[in-house]
Amino acid sequence: MQVPFGEWLPDQPAHGMKGANVATNVYHALGSYKRFPSLVPYSASSTTVKNAHGAGSFRDNSNAVFNFVATEDTLYALTSGSFTDLGANGLLLSNAKASCTITVSDYANIGAGKTVTLSKNNSSVIVFTSTASTASGLLFKVETNNNTTAANLKTTINAHADFTATVSGAIVTVTRAAIGRNSLINVSSDTARLTTTNFAGGTPLTGNATDFITFTQFGEHIIASNGVDPAQFFLMGSSSVFANLTSIQTTGTCPLFRVSGVIRDFLVTGNISGATNRIQWSGINDITVWSGKQSDFQDLPGSGGRVVAITSGEVGYIFRQNQIVRMDYVGGATVFRLSVISPNRGAIYGKTVCQDNRRVFFYADDGFYEIQGDNVVGIGIEKVNRFFDSNLNKAYADRIVAATDPFNTLAMWLYPSINNTNNNTGICDRMIIYNYSTQKWSLTKVNASQVFPQFVGAYTVELMDIISENLDDINANLDTDFWDGGQMFLGGINEDFKAAIFSGNSNECEIETAEIEGFKGSRTNIQGVRPIVDAEATVTVKTRDKLADAVTTSASSAMNDSGINPVRQSGRYIRANIKIASGKTFKHAQGIDIIASKAGYR
Repeated sequence: MQVPFGEWLPDQPAHGMKGANVATNVYHALGSYKRFPSLVPYSASSTTVKNAHGAGSFRDNSNAVFNFVATEDTLYALTSGSFTDLGANGLLLSNAKASCTITVSDYANIGAGKTVTLSKNNSSVIVFTSTASTASGLLFKVETNNNTTAANLKTTINAHADFTATVSGAIVTVTRAAIGRNSLINVSSDTARLTTTNFAGGTPLTGNATDFITFTQFGEHIIASNGVDPAQFFLMGSSSVFANLTSIQTTGTCPLFRVSGVIRDFLVTGNISGATNRIQWSGINDITVWSGKQSDFQDLPGSGGRVVAITSGEVGYIFRQNQIVRMDYVGGATVFRLSVISPNRGAIYGKTVCQDNRRVFFYADDGFYEIQGDNVVGIGIEKVNRFFDSNLNKAYADRIVAATDPFNTLAMWLYPSINNTNNNTGICDRMIIYNYSTQKWSLTKVNASQVFPQFVGAYTVELMDIISENLDDINANLDTDFWDGGQMFLGGINEDFKAAIFSGNSNECEIETAEIEGFKGSRTNIQGVRPIVDAEATVTVKTRDKLADAVTTSASSAMNDSGINPVRQSGRYIRANIKIASGKTFKHAQGIDIIASKAGYR
């Protein structure tokens, strides 16, 4: 009897459904499953040393490729497999030093033995102590007045190799020679008279582990924002580092914003500092203008929450936490018409939204949806929503990242699962995949912090091998754009902080049929299973006699020369689990053919 694998339906019971119980490291094609490739790193170094918080791949008008990756600390260019720090706010990791202040007051009552403790970025501390006698080493003398005492403190701190200090009146400003944001806390034993602030800065970007970075292309400009630091811009073909977007404004003031998109000829920004429900757009075809030329802003009313994402195109969608607003350009004094298309449902986080042209997919607090025209259609209801909610590690739910693979018509959500019990960084380890042509789901295992389509050039023979296992399969001449960055691949940033693309076969593929009753009312004696897969596969059979029983699993069986996996197993309810080993190449996994006979009643 032949049993097709069917679609993966983890929200449905194992018995009797028309689908698969397991579909891991595969994606659903029409009538079969295909391997979802494993992630293969291609970058030569892992200089980011932190999880990525955003990424984007772009072309300029001359067809040159620019790839960018962001961490919470800075913005990188990814070129020829190497990361280069492009900084932010006019700073790089190499010169973004942290600073703090110490304010002296009521010096006459500062007794001997009072301490100021400053932190180095390696978690060690240096303690400076007041004295009424001669200063030496880490001692500073309290004398004459507040300003003199502050000057003495400055001299003592400045003599230490890890700090540089200046003084203005009674305020000492300390710059940490050790660069970085770790160990920012400072302590004073006399908080009334030696008042300290904690170190601030130390990195070009100052957001925290939950702040994601949005990259948006506007003409030749790449805009990067995290809602904490001033928005940054990079002019492709001209800039060498990222700089504040406010530095090129000519009229009005560019807002501090978290998310952005390009709708018609406007840069539309959202989640403005101090007004998280606000959107604000630039002048028409001009990101230097924020007053005039049809630029304006709008506070979105109601209880939809903050703006979390903005899609790009002729028509845009503004995603709030619990609302979706369509944005249409109409010109004139109105400029944009705003229409609520989903009054009670939005996107749970900003990176959970992805799009392929006019097709927009998102994860809300009650599951997965697609915008079709102005209709919000559930794509995960009674299929995967309950599974995803229970499998998601909610401590790191803000790390979900959505992306599309237009070539294979896949939308996917990278997420941290509860399966990774030792996760203390928020790294993602699973990705749920939706084929929006077949409307079927699957799952893959991957350790990464970002997933995004990226232009990758085959600059070396090793990169050619990563792109394709067989160079003869690449139908491209060596002098075409394919080899210098003209080809887009689905990729990401892996757990080792390296750039990678999904091109490998090092993952084991697993598909399990629904549970069936081979002979209605009777037990089934199974002699073997023939996988309908164009590759060798191993098989285990799971059986039980009543639905309340735990399943009994057979030993794993390898395929013989006849294409049959011999299995001896008996039960009323049966299902078969097929595994295709890593390194095996296959094009279609369609189902199984069970070799069995009817047994007695029970």
